[in-house]
Amino acid sequence: MYRYQPLPQIADVGTTPPYTRILSLEPGKGDEPLCGRLDIINVESAPPYDALSYTWGTGDPTNYIWIEGEPIPLRSNLEIALRALRLPSNPRLMWIDALCIDQSSLDERSRQVQYMRLVYKHSEKVISWLGRKTPGVEEAFECAKRHSDVRRLVEESSEETDNQNQGQFYEFVHDMVGNATADLPETAMPHLYELFDREYFSRSWVVQEVFVGPPPVAKCEELEIPLFDLVSVLMFLGEQRKAIAKPSSLDVWYLISSARNPYSPVRTSQIPGSIGPLLSTLESMRHFKATDNRDKIYALLGICDEGTQATSATTRLTPTIDRFPSPLHSAATANPDFANSLSLELNVGIPGALKPDYNKDIVSVYTEIALYHIRKPPIALDILSYVQHHSNPSDNEYPSWVPKWFEKKAYQVFQGTPFAAGICSAPGFETFQQPRMHYSLSHPHRLGLEGFQVGVVHRVSNIIEFGRSAEDKTRVIQETFKQLLQFPMVPRPTRPYCSGGPLDVAFCKAISAGPLGSLYGSTLADMAMGFRLQHPGDLSRERWENASHRGVTAFLSKLAYEQGYPAAYDVPLSQADGGRDAVCFRNGFSMYSHHRRAFLTWDGHIGIGPTVMQPGDEVVVLFRGRMPYILRRRPDHYVFIGECYVQDDNIMYGGATQSVRYGIGGTPMFIYELR
Repeated sequence: MYRYQPLPQIADVGTTPPYTRILSLEPGKGDEPLCGRLDIINVESAPPYDALSYTWGTGDPTNYIWIEGEPIPLRSNLEIALRALRLPSNPRLMWIDALCIDQSSLDERSRQVQYMRLVYKHSEKVISWLGRKTPGVEEAFECAKRHSDVRRLVEESSEETDNQNQGQFYEFVHDMVGNATADLPETAMPHLYELFDREYFSRSWVVQEVFVGPPPVAKCEELEIPLFDLVSVLMFLGEQRKAIAKPSSLDVWYLISSARNPYSPVRTSQIPGSIGPLLSTLESMRHFKATDNRDKIYALLGICDEGTQATSATTRLTPTIDRFPSPLHSAATANPDFANSLSLELNVGIPGALKPDYNKDIVSVYTEIALYHIRKPPIALDILSYVQHHSNPSDNEYPSWVPKWFEKKAYQVFQGTPFAAGICSAPGFETFQQPRMHYSLSHPHRLGLEGFQVGVVHRVSNIIEFGRSAEDKTRVIQETFKQLLQFPMVPRPTRPYCSGGPLDVAFCKAISAGPLGSLYGSTLADMAMGFRLQHPGDLSRERWENASHRGVTAFLSKLAYEQGYPAAYDVPLSQADGGRDAVCFRNGFSMYSHHRRAFLTWDGHIGIGPTVMQPGDEVVVLFRGRMPYILRRRPDHYVFIGECYVQDDNIMYGGATQSVRYGIGGTPMFIYELR
């Protein structure tokens, strides 16, 4: 077997170039043996080379490549790619991770992962190898090319289209697509769906590989198309995209394509070369796969805010980029930035959690990432919202408060919320005050956080699941209401909600996450068509609340009309029956209640929470957490179950926290030890 020549050691002082190896693939044809040579090079001064982006695949090696007369095993997908990509009469310089990195050395893998961004950035071409040219691929490529041509025209036209004319614009786009694809076989679009089902589009590493370098070219043997032209088709799939597995990795590819497209209104980060914050990117890519679960994190460090500008992302007081950097941020980043400019290997100011290290076990890697996000400014507990248990957590080696991003998404996280349940609204530095966090290196799985209880779960619904039709969603809403309250939703209940107002309105707002659901529900169609959207932070709380109330009352009025009762909320039948407000409510319900449970506390609060919650669990507010959380009491600690939404403005917007902070009302504070 081939023995790798060691890379030059990292210098103790001074700059060490980003060394790697490059494959010189010898020419050949057909079934002739694959041969080549590996040379050590400095990525930043290498001769022109192509970087391969592909999937390793599973199973045992099927053949070999002969490097200087010695074999290296090859799996089937790489063998097929090399045979298709080698030139008939000239050598071809290529970078391929399975061959250019000594995969048997954990230290070398850790070092080389830090250079991956540079490898693809400095390549002359990035080749996205999708696999064999199976029947129908030619139709899929042609269909994608036609849609891509339409997309360019749409981008030019959408600049002149305001929101008032969106309906007409949808019809315009629909007609353009129809004209462009009229002569294609009926099987073209199904074959295009099949192409997106290939493993390539759900592999973690390929996202970095195609994001940082030159525009990649997608290839199936001799067929090729610019990858982002292929991915741009996703903007036209609309309702058909929902027929593909839900939730889908294709949403991430739509964002990647948009981020690389100068015409797109979608911008996920203001840091150059970044796709966005690590937390939101990890959540978006839960359904992506990696052979090693540590790579679910390591594959993103080269394209996230924290990985590309660690000191910048770590010292900011706000989640977004400050227009004028604070003195704290400027002082904290100046010296590390200067030191790192002298030596790539110094990694000055970069937390250990952001340094790839394959000598760490999986639990340590994920726990360190969680602690890093709890400690970094703006000192929030957002990381806890990403904990999604698929079964009841037990007291084992994996802490219940650490997200498992190697497991699939169970439900939608309350991202981009206006809520501030555990954030005191008093003026001054109270808003930025760090909560006392109790953590011990000798007990790395224990985390103590301050907070207080707002309720105990009395009753939970079945897991909320529904079909795509409005009728099915309406049926599930009524069933969930009856499971919690023990009486039907219609006629209108006379019993008021515990915090005031009609009970049915409070229930509907709870299962759609209040204003959050209505706002995001109203933007789903706009996102699919690439229109410019207002950021939730740009909208006032009053607009959030009004949108939610209109949607709920329209839905309840339609429900009353359908069952022969007079509408209680003065919404005309024409507006309630299929009106935009009712549709927005159902969209919000679909987004945030799917695969959650609704719950009722002993004091009458209604909310939605994790799948694994059960009666007796405690609803608590933890200081600096934006949402309330569900905890389960053990004799000497608590198990973290997940985030929740409670229909109570005093809880959700920090009023209860302010009362506890200032000793109003007598609610005691606790230190909750989580394991």
